Amino acid sequence: MNNNFTKYTVEQIYLRNYGSESFYKRSYCDDLIYTEGIRDFQISLNAFWIVDWYISHIKEIIKISKAVDDGFFVGTIKIKNNKTAIFEIFREGYITKNNKKEYNDHITVIKERLNDVDLPIFDYKFYLILSNIEPIQFTLMLTTEY
Repeated sequence: MNNNFTKYTVEQIYLRNYGSESFYKRSYCDDLIYTEGIRDFQISLNAFWIVDWYISHIKEIIKISKAVDDGFFVGTIKIKNNKTAIFEIFREGYITKNNKKEYNDHITVIKERLNDVDLPIFDYKFYLILSNIEPIQFTLMLTTEY
C-alpha cells in the first residue's frame, strides 16, 4: 500500500464514486456483489481484502436478514493509530427491551477487531443492501453510491 494516503485522499475516492453501471463479484461467492465504487476503492487503496472480509460474514448476514426481515445493513471500519481496526456491521430496527418494543438505530450484528490493517486512518462506512431475493444476494457499496 502507498502510505502517503491521507484522509483527504480517501474522501476523494468516496466523492468520485456516485453510482454504478457495472457490478462485480468474486468467482467463489454468488451471495455478494459490489459496485464500481467499491472496486475503485479496492484498487486505489490496494485493499482487495475488504470485500473478502464481507464475504467471510455474508452467510451470517443472510441468516440475520431472513430472521429479522431486513435487507439494509451498515458496515464501518474504524482505524486506530496503532494500525488496529474495528470492523462492525449493524442495522436498525425494533428490539424488545423490558418487555417493550423499542426502535434502535444501531443494532450490532458483527463486530471484530483486526490487527495490522494497512489502510489510512479514517472512519470508513459502507452499505450492504439486499438486492435480490431468489437467489438471495447483497450488494456492497460506498455511501455515496446509495
